[in-house]
Amino acid sequence: MARQWRCKECDTLLGIENGARLYLRYKQAQYVVDGGDYNIIAVCRNCFTVNERNSTNESPPPLAVNA
Repeated sequence: MARQWRCKECDTLLGIENGARLYLRYKQAQYVVDGGDYNIIAVCRNCFTVNERNSTNESPPPLAVNA
């Protein structure tokens, strides 16, 4: 069954997860993440919020920030 991946702030559709595949598409760009371990970071095209998703649905490690 397909599950939608939506922006955590504005609910914009970012991708569709169908089984072991994650489909990402915007205009002419299309990406398919197929199986294995993955961490995806997508910036919402509407509100510019950073959204993260991974294959285990656990929280990914925090991003390193240079001070």
